[in-house]
Amino acid sequence: MIMSTNDSFLCSSSSSYTQGGLWFNPTKKCALSMLLLLTYVLLLLRGATSNPLPINSPLTRTQMEDLFRAYAPYLYLHPDEEYLPSSVDWFFSNGALLYKKGEESKPLQIEPDGANLPKGGDPDGSYWIDLPADKGGRDRVSHGDIVSAEAYIHFKPGVENGTFTDIQVWMFYPFNGHATAKILFIERVSLGRVGEHVSDWEHVTLRVRNVDGVLDRVYFSQHSGGKWVDASLLQFQSGNRFVWYSSRNGHAGNNEPGLYLQGPGNGVGIRNDWSKSNKVVDTGARFMVVASEGEAEAVVEPPWLSYQSKWGPTKQYDTAAEMRRVRKFLLGKLNKALDKLVKVIDEVYGTDGPTGPKVKNNWSGNET
Repeated sequence: MIMSTNDSFLCSSSSSYTQGGLWFNPTKKCALSMLLLLTYVLLLLRGATSNPLPINSPLTRTQMEDLFRAYAPYLYLHPDEEYLPSSVDWFFSNGALLYKKGEESKPLQIEPDGANLPKGGDPDGSYWIDLPADKGGRDRVSHGDIVSAEAYIHFKPGVENGTFTDIQVWMFYPFNGHATAKILFIERVSLGRVGEHVSDWEHVTLRVRNVDGVLDRVYFSQHSGGKWVDASLLQFQSGNRFVWYSSRNGHAGNNEPGLYLQGPGNGVGIRNDWSKSNKVVDTGARFMVVASEGEAEAVVEPPWLSYQSKWGPTKQYDTAAEMRRVRKFLLGKLNKALDKLVKVIDEVYGTDGPTGPKVKNNWSGNET
């Protein structure tokens, strides 16, 4: 898989060969760009003249960071996105509060690095994070701060026989906005507060081959699930850096613009709208490595990464009540279509408060 000369996609072919430890594709549609060649030389041969890297050996921290810089995605928000990402530091420094069950009247101001957050498990849901208590603060912080936004990087061995390295790129949003649906011929129906919750963690995972540093595929998280996309189907710009689309309000990731309806089908579903805009985050320009597995050189993890309680309160709206409000504007078969959608709403968005990256199953396991 190599970059085409127009930098719009990676391409692949069954007729390929290796030369000098690098992978080439001679098809007429593909040409090896000088940028990719230099990337491989720097990543694979840096300091390796006296100690060549054996096939399938783990990558060093320096190699992994260089690979991330080479492929670092551009995160594009929807043109109408209201709830932008921010850094965790900005979120905490601008009034985010820690609540404890039974002591709700005495919330704790969180330190910028989360040093005063509780450690260890919280099976009873005793703690949770929320927006500032005053309305002005809640409104301001919920809309995020794209200038402060940074990517949080987690390196881990790929699960496929040690031949890959996974690079997880996590982004934080102070707030997940309300859902919108398409119901038959009505293109856009607001679902009230459905889908809203404090704190939203989204990520992509770059799977690269250890032997040559080639980007093989990318996982895009989407609400409670996600999908793997082959590198040949990604959109690229600025050389080998791919585009990561974030859906309007919900921030589900995707490799291309467009609309996907999540739900019962037949013209009924929750809208996931993706499009480019001038609201973009260059993850390669502002990032922090927060964890790296299988290395002798340990990463100093930020305190907030070990926080295992909820990053937001349990669902603060009644789905049935929100749907009753929507029904007032629908008649006949439109209401019947809405009934089908209601059945999947809590399945898509859940009812519990969101968790942080390290608590999620895909932090250490394979992503499906």
